[in-house]
Amino acid sequence: MEQITAKLYEDKVSGAISGDSFSVLIQKNEQERIQKSERLDSLLAGERKAQQDIANIHQWAGTIRQYLDLQELNREIIEELIDRIEVGERTIIDGQRHQDIKIYYRFVGLV
Repeated sequence: MEQITAKLYEDKVSGAISGDSFSVLIQKNEQERIQKSERLDSLLAGERKAQQDIANIHQWAGTIRQYLDLQELNREIIEELIDRIEVGERTIIDGQRHQDIKIYYRFVGLV
């Protein structure tokens, strides 16, 4: 981008392009630079999130390995494995009670 700006400036100084053309091209060049900068920021944020997701999965797997042969569930284990539990409203459909329960596990969220 900087090379393009330098070339446009040289062309303007040498008279190869008019001042109006130079202004339009510089503005277009700046807009493109801003768009690419924003896209790069977005991609880098996505990469950071993906890396955090991977770290969370590794941490979850390490925690779960401790409980592969689990025989009894206790409060300590639940607190270590589960972030939160959401209990929905109770409804009656066709005479039967229904209630949504969502379990959000630590590090990986809703599974």
